[in-house]
Amino acid sequence: MEDNSRERQRLKEVQRLTLIVLAVMTAVIIGYAVYGLVVKSINIKVFEIMLGCFVIVYPVLSDVVEPWRLGMLKDLTQERRTGYLKVILMDVIGSGALLYWIMGLDSEAGNSILIPFLIYFLTMQMKRKYRLEFEGKTEEGPEESAESGEQDEK
Repeated sequence: MEDNSRERQRLKEVQRLTLIVLAVMTAVIIGYAVYGLVVKSINIKVFEIMLGCFVIVYPVLSDVVEPWRLGMLKDLTQERRTGYLKVILMDVIGSGALLYWIMGLDSEAGNSILIPFLIYFLTMQMKRKYRLEFEGKTEEGPEESAESGEQDEK
């Protein structure tokens, strides 16, 4: 029981770094957008670069830095390694779709918002499943987890 609370505390500590970095990046992006609204002039390329950096930094922090700091990348079984590679692949595809949309913000042709966001949504749903595979957990519904909790009590 104590190990579980220690693991949770370590997880919160590691996730705090991600939260701080993303909060600072979000504040900078929002600040730039507000500045652009106030002065009625915004450099769209700078805005695109800022958004693109956010789209790249988030998956790197959440799916590379956090597992590395938690020691999850040590002694991976073949199944967990495959799950991790699938997670990274889904990040690359989803982030690539968002970057494609971001880089087309100022295009004259009018960038279709639906396709990149649909690709991003689908890859993030698949990533959630592969993340469980990487962590060595199984997908269980609420009924199954309640049943396993009842069996643990007996």
